[in-house]
Amino acid sequence: MQVTTPVMEQEQESSWLTKAGLAVGILVCLLLFGLVVARMGLLNGLVNWGETAVSTPNNTLIYTTKAMRFGQTELRIKAGQEITLQLENYDMYPHSFDIDELGLHVEMPANDQVTTQFTVPEPGTYTIYCAVPGHRQAGMIATLVVEP
Repeated sequence: MQVTTPVMEQEQESSWLTKAGLAVGILVCLLLFGLVVARMGLLNGLVNWGETAVSTPNNTLIYTTKAMRFGQTELRIKAGQEITLQLENYDMYPHSFDIDELGLHVEMPANDQVTTQFTVPEPGTYTIYCAVPGHRQAGMIATLVVEP
């Protein structure tokens, strides 16, 4: 016959509570880590919005950023046409809109909108990217197609 003493019962209860506390702590850490990874947009390469920029009748393009990605993977415009670009940043951190071949660099403040105008004289394909360190590498790249 096994005899349990109050000390043994207390040790068993303490051991169980320690294990339960450890399990809850690990679960909370995993959830917080997942939240940080998602918020930083580190998994966005797995998702492609695949949208096209919204164009309004007065040659204004609305172009968005969200979750460390450009909302539209391709912009199409006509050569020689003046374009008003309305940039909408839905992230809580800044981005930029850059096209090196055109000398275009526009800062996009966090959770804000900016507007810029430009004209591309020659047809071609140009790379759009975010110049904030690490953002291009995280997938903030798109294409500007200028048609004749």
